Amino acid sequence: MKSDTSKSIVREFDTPKEQDKLAQITNNLEKIAYFFSEILHKVSSVALFAMMILTTCDVIGRYFFNQPVTGTYELTGLFLSIIVFLSLGKTQLWREHIEIDVLTKRLPLKIRESIHAFGSFLLTVLLIVTTGYTTNYAWRVGMSGETSGDLQLPLFIFILFAVIGLLCFTLTMLVKALHSTLLVVSRDES
Repeated sequence: MKSDTSKSIVREFDTPKEQDKLAQITNNLEKIAYFFSEILHKVSSVALFAMMILTTCDVIGRYFFNQPVTGTYELTGLFLSIIVFLSLGKTQLWREHIEIDVLTKRLPLKIRESIHAFGSFLLTVLLIVTTGYTTNYAWRVGMSGETSGDLQLPLFIFILFAVIGLLCFTLTMLVKALHSTLLVVSRDES
């Protein structure tokens, strides 16, 4: 029996209790991933809106009043980092990342999902390492007091946004890996 695919892509299996437990853990992780991805995506949308307003005000000020908004270029770059990192998890949950499946789409389901599970677990490990290094970098930048050029904004705050986005992306990759694992170990041959 399938659950609503718009909410969850985890299926209920007619299999041993370990797989039911794995399906339950995957469902719970997916709910957490969706919750945090929605919040981060909304923050990303606010940053995008602020960047649009700032750029519009800068253009109007520059061309009509000969008075540009100070720090627009700097803030645009910083907002862009927030937008990209905070949107990674939601994009993964929507399955909107580029995927090259010319060869794998012709394979049987279990083999295809085995490849997806392996790749997703590998990416999860790489994202954990990347998140760790980015966290360490944020800490070092925070301790050194490094600031942006014109506005003297502390840079570690923007790096922490990247860490938060990477954590959410890591969780969504783990969910994808668990989904693929469930499909591989299921008795369903569809």
